Parts: sequence; C-alpha cells; structure tokens
Amino acid sequence: MADYQIGDNLYADSTGKYYNLNNGAKSFVDSPFDTLSNKLNQVYDQQRKTQLDQLRQQRDKAIGGFNQQKKELAPVYQNQRNQADVVNAQNVTRLRELMAANGINASGENLTTQANMASSRQSALGEITNNENMAYRDIDRQIAEVNDPSREQSIYNNIETERSKALADAYAQSQQDIYQRYIDWRNYQMQLKEMEEAAKARAASSRRSSGGSSTNVSSTPQATASVQAYNQVKSKQPTSAIDRYYSSPAIQKVEAMKAKNNSLARLFGDPVPPAQSPYLTAWEKMRMFQSDYAR
Repeated sequence: MADYQIGDNLYADSTGKYYNLNNGAKSFVDSPFDTLSNKLNQVYDQQRKTQLDQLRQQRDKAIGGFNQQKKELAPVYQNQRNQADVVNAQNVTRLRELMAANGINASGENLTTQANMASSRQSALGEITNNENMAYRDIDRQIAEVNDPSREQSIYNNIETERSKALADAYAQSQQDIYQRYIDWRNYQMQLKEMEEAAKARAASSRRSSGGSSTNVSSTPQATASVQAYNQVKSKQPTSAIDRYYSSPAIQKVEAMKAKNNSLARLFGDPVPPAQSPYLTAWEKMRMFQSDYAR
C-alpha cells in the first residue's frame, strides 16, 4: 500500500506511522496517534494497577481475618470438649452414688450403665470434633473464594476491553486526521500552483501593456497561452471535496442514470461524499482523490 505525503517533508505509511525523508531514508517521528496511544496506555495501565492493588489489599485483609478466626476456633472447641468431660464425670459420680445406695455396684446392670455413659461421652466428643472440622472447612472455602484467580483475570479482561475500544477509536480518528491533512496538503499545493500560474499571467499581461505598439508580435501568443494554461488548470481543479466527488465520471454516470429512470433513485438515494463515508479508510479516500487528480 502506497505512502502519502501529508505535509512539508512529512509522510504517512499504511500503518499510520509518520516519517520524514532524509536523503531518501525514512526517519520516523511520533504521530498524533502515537502520542495519544501512549497516553491511553498509561491511563489504562494505571487503572489496572489501582484496581489490582485494591483487590489484593482486600484479599490480604480478608485472609488475615480468616486465619485469625482459625486461631480462635481451637480454644473454643477445646473448651467444649472440657465441658463435655466435666458433664460426663459428674454423671458418672452421681451414677455410682446412686448404684452404691441401691447395692448394685457389682451387677451386670452396673457394667451396662457404665458402658452406655462411656459411649455417650464419645458421641458428645465426636459431635464437637465434627462441628470443629466443619468450621475449619467453611473458613478454608471462604479463603479459596478470596484467592480465586478469576477475580484478577476479570480486572485484566475489563481493562483490556476498554483499552482496545479506546485505541480503536483513536486509530479511526487518526485515519481521518491523516486523510484531512492529505487533502489540506493537496489543496495547498494546488493553491501554490494557481498562484504561480496567475503570477505568470500577470507578468505576461504587464509585458504586453508596457510594450505598446513596439511589443513583439510573438509575445502575444505566449501571454495568451499562459492565460489559457492558467484557466485550464483552474477549471480542472474542483474547489471542494464534494465538487471533486461529483465531478468523478463514475458518479456522473450514476446521476445520469438516475435522471433517466426515477426508479434507480430509490435504489441509490443521495450519494455520500467520500470524506463522510464510514466505509472507506484514509488510504481508499486518498486513492480516489489521487485518481481524480490524475485525470
């Protein structure tokens, strides 16, 4: 894809990069898009860092709280075990006193009762252990949720999505800017050429008027030719982008067809000037104008 001149020793390539030509060698310079994209990247890098820092601080604080809860659980459940043993010991003492009063210390009924009480103690201690384990598992689950790597990845994804959209918008605007600078540069060159032709025409006219009757006859055709050349150049150059658009032979053919057949007007509608078309890149627009100028 061709490069285009958009200023005095300033060119743009197909990627939107700007460069100067020094003895035929390209010397790249920062374009407006380069400057803006650097600023956008800095903004989104800072946003990502800020959000990740906040997430990590919240995570560390939450994990610290959960670990503290774990430390506090051990004495709580140990205290419950101690209480269960106290209750069991009290029950055993009362049972022995009751059985001694009834004279059944050595009977089979005594052994069965003691076995039931031992089983009750083990059941109470087992329930306490199960509750303790469940409490630990619940805390570990909450720690795992806080440590879930998808939370950081979500921040990355959201920031990168916003960054990509902002850079795409900036690039689209830079393409329009390149196109506008190209048109401005071409118009400037056309104006210089018109001024040069006009200066030649004025100089020729001045020579004719100052020469009077002694003016060489051969100068008249030269001056007339200069004026005609100036008028030809001026008449061939449309005064605006829209004029250049409507002066395109392809557009003129479409307009002629529309004039002959009104039904075609419903199909074509009002043509959009290239400068306003959202479907053309800067290079496609510049190529259209370059082909028009070549004609």
